[in-house]
Amino acid sequence: MSMRREVEAVRANAGVWRRDDYTVLQVTGADAATWLQSQTTNDVAALVGGGGCLNTLLDRTGRIQAVFTTHRWHDEFWLVMEQSFVRPFMERVESHVFLEDVQVRNVGGQGVQIMVEGPRSLILLAQLGEKCPEETAAAFPVAPHAFAPVHLLGQDLLAFRMTESGLDGFLLLVEREAADAFYASLADYLLGQGACEVGEPVRHCLRVEGGMLRAGFELTGKEILNETPLADLAASDTKGCYPGQEVVTRLRAHGSPKRALVALVMEDKGTAFPPHGETLRIEGRHVGRIGGSTFSPTLNAWVALAYLDRKHRTPNVVPVFEGGKQTFQAKVRPLPAVEGKSRRSLAEQHYEKALSVFESDRENADETAIGLLEEAILLAPDFEDAFESLGVILHRTRHTDRAIHHMKVLAKLNPNSVMAHANLSVFYMTQGRIREAEEEKALAAQLERQQALDTRRTAHAAADQRDRRRREAAERIEMFLQVLEIDPEDPVAAMGIGSAHMQLEEYARALPYLKTAIRVNPDYSAAYLNLGKCLEFLGKTGEAGAVYQRGVEAAGRKGDFMPLREMERRMNTLKKAVES
Repeated sequence: MSMRREVEAVRANAGVWRRDDYTVLQVTGADAATWLQSQTTNDVAALVGGGGCLNTLLDRTGRIQAVFTTHRWHDEFWLVMEQSFVRPFMERVESHVFLEDVQVRNVGGQGVQIMVEGPRSLILLAQLGEKCPEETAAAFPVAPHAFAPVHLLGQDLLAFRMTESGLDGFLLLVEREAADAFYASLADYLLGQGACEVGEPVRHCLRVEGGMLRAGFELTGKEILNETPLADLAASDTKGCYPGQEVVTRLRAHGSPKRALVALVMEDKGTAFPPHGETLRIEGRHVGRIGGSTFSPTLNAWVALAYLDRKHRTPNVVPVFEGGKQTFQAKVRPLPAVEGKSRRSLAEQHYEKALSVFESDRENADETAIGLLEEAILLAPDFEDAFESLGVILHRTRHTDRAIHHMKVLAKLNPNSVMAHANLSVFYMTQGRIREAEEEKALAAQLERQQALDTRRTAHAAADQRDRRRREAAERIEMFLQVLEIDPEDPVAAMGIGSAHMQLEEYARALPYLKTAIRVNPDYSAAYLNLGKCLEFLGKTGEAGAVYQRGVEAAGRKGDFMPLREMERRMNTLKKAVES
């Protein structure tokens, strides 16, 4: 299978591979939790059994020495990390464990790490348990970095919700003695379901597309935490002190770091990037450094991760870079260059497709819709519409017992679901279970009356809340006007008044204040977002698009990726509206 087909298979379905470049450190002892809490960036003490978090080890200048996930089981901790990070971590143990009761052992050799990643990972793995797929799927961890014991293919193992590509996936930790046979059976099954076995080039491609950092490429021991996405993912704002915290906190308080990691997409599709570690220049001036790069089949272009300085990391610009002996143009993008599908979005796709299939199946003979809805429920166990539709379709296709089962699950999921009980009434009546049908019908009617009453109460509460918010907005306007009387150029006060007018749906009155906030502070990304929204509400979509473009550039300079992504999304929506 070609690299392109492998990448497409993983992104559409799933991929499987073994990895030996990662290991597991076991941290035990009465002081294990407090020591880890004092030395690492995330809130280890807050973890409960089966929980986990992304974590880092910094030196006192805030530079990253190791990246790993931390997992708690009672008073014991397991750290999953690349082999190259073991040495700096153990050096920290040797230099900073004094009288504490802390022991660290490398136990990675006791097990084999198997990765299964891709949007259908859970769906496929759920078929391999001894119980029904719903029960097997429910045994898998849900929260990022959480873990749980599962039983697959006759083997007890640990499943960690983890990814090295940015896609949905799991790390399966299998005892070494059983690993070869287990992997062979797993890979054989997955390949039979349209997944693929992943080699190193594809593994590297997926992680660069997904904006995931690796030692030796983007992590060399010289990077400050704030220069990477790890600052938002692996550092707690509320825990106690740790080495490097002062630097991390100071940089957060004073805006964006001088350089930060972004994605670059090569304009010339046939040109590769310079090797990782190569310096990037623009007109002879040092502006950054190349990390890992790959040809991306998803984008049909070469993609790289790169550190760029503040001036040159504005999204969607296409600078002319000098790197090594070559000159090239590459578009700057925020991370990741390629986003994976969430479980919910895939579940909703399955749901829509199932309804389309069912509507065109006049003979009720095609059971494709059933399989799609069952997969949607595995991915999103709280997807009420999928449960309801599945029950109806099962009943129409004469699988009434299964329909009843799913309606009971829906009723348990949402005890106030009128449709769950109304459908149960119909299904029971079909089976001649008159008493149960009447009970469900009565319950559905009772819930319907209660919901009508609740709707009226909610409407009154919503009206009260709107009145309260309008009063609060008016009070904020008065307060910020007093600030502007003292300093007419205060951007925070101008932004506050503009936002308050937005809350009052007074969009035209908000405009001059938001424009003032931007004029005084050209990097005020939240003000650009609000100004663009006001213009949209006023029907000035062309002006809104221009504001969003300037806002994206400002947010890119500052590193404000949340407003940046929302402005990009709104720009794309406006563009599609114009094109249609």
